[in-house]
Amino acid sequence: MEVRYYLKRPKDSTSTIFARISYEGQQLKYYLSESLQTAYWDAITQRALKGNKAFPEYPEFNARLDILEHTIKNTYRKYRNDNDQKIPSPEELKEVLDITTGKKEKKRVTFFSYFKDFNNRSEKGERISPITKKPTTFNTNKGYGTTLNHLEAFQKVYQRKIDFDTIDLQFHTDFINYLTKTEKLRPNTLGTHIKRIITVMGEAKSRGIVVNTDFESSYFFKPGEETDAIYLDEIELKLIENLDLSNDLKLDRIRDLFLVGCYTGLRYSDYSTLSPEHITGDLIEIRQTKTLDKVVIPVHPVVQRIRNKYNGSLPKAISNQKMNDYLKDIGKKVEALEKMVTVTYMKGGNTMTESFPKASLISTHTARRSFATNEYLAGTPVITIMAITGHKTEKAFLRYIKVTPSEHAKLLKMHWEKRRVAPSYT
Repeated sequence: MEVRYYLKRPKDSTSTIFARISYEGQQLKYYLSESLQTAYWDAITQRALKGNKAFPEYPEFNARLDILEHTIKNTYRKYRNDNDQKIPSPEELKEVLDITTGKKEKKRVTFFSYFKDFNNRSEKGERISPITKKPTTFNTNKGYGTTLNHLEAFQKVYQRKIDFDTIDLQFHTDFINYLTKTEKLRPNTLGTHIKRIITVMGEAKSRGIVVNTDFESSYFFKPGEETDAIYLDEIELKLIENLDLSNDLKLDRIRDLFLVGCYTGLRYSDYSTLSPEHITGDLIEIRQTKTLDKVVIPVHPVVQRIRNKYNGSLPKAISNQKMNDYLKDIGKKVEALEKMVTVTYMKGGNTMTESFPKASLISTHTARRSFATNEYLAGTPVITIMAITGHKTEKAFLRYIKVTPSEHAKLLKMHWEKRRVAPSYT
């Protein structure tokens, strides 16, 4: 960076001074509050003439220019350090210089203004996830917007100011009560919103903003619950595959797309966008939408049969919501899926237990859970399944799959039979 001083009106008897700031191919003309008679200015040194008896204050005047040059360079470096080495535009640099030099009062950063800036940076691809080390994805960013909307609504309902210093344990309790009783959200969804607030508070703290540190307490917990989401076993998947849907081509296409998910383990956002370009030989290669991680999956025979049916392509997708509705219609056509299953969940802070036909619980996500559970029961190494599902820990994976105690017993028996030594004969 280079800072050079010039007179604004060198031909006048008196002139103000401006600094021409050059950096990274950009320039800013920054006007100072300093002025002096032009006869006292030395254009070569860009300071007041030394030894001028008519201007005995020249040492102090020049010292102020030296200090200001130092301030400009320090302000530029601090901006870069505070913004992940982003180079400020001339307008941005002028704004921070106005604050640093006292021309403009520094605008106080509130929790909501910071949260909105956090979301803006995310949408522009400027926020890097500390976990993936990659820009956050569209769906992740959209979720933070939902959390912000809930916070703004909560502030109105509770008529209490939400800011960095008020996000404490009492806020945690009140916000969870609001989301539970007013918004009717389930514990896992509550936990996601609390997790996002913790992330925003943590980033703000790391950037030097003074925050209430209650968010770091173990009492500022993320609610959650074990879900009773279903999976479809291999027999049930075969029954769905064998359905004759030739009289309803829409359901036929949706059934086929669902089976693609069941035999790839991909999320709906990924298996609904699979195209021939993702398949080379007998391998599917795709970069997952949520994590941006690349995954390679062998083409299952069922998936290959579906490809052949669609002349090398895959079934065209519809919206997630409509797909879920049609999947339930398909499930009703399978008699075995009319059996009742018991589901336990939280509602309004109370534990509820109800029974539903299994067909009514099928969703697009059932495909991914079915893949993980069926592969686990078939004896596929957990680390291999996790490489496809994207689970980072075995603990998280085992919570995700749905295996009953009797299925665990069958799995153990299967492993015993594999290890059984043939009897010896004497």
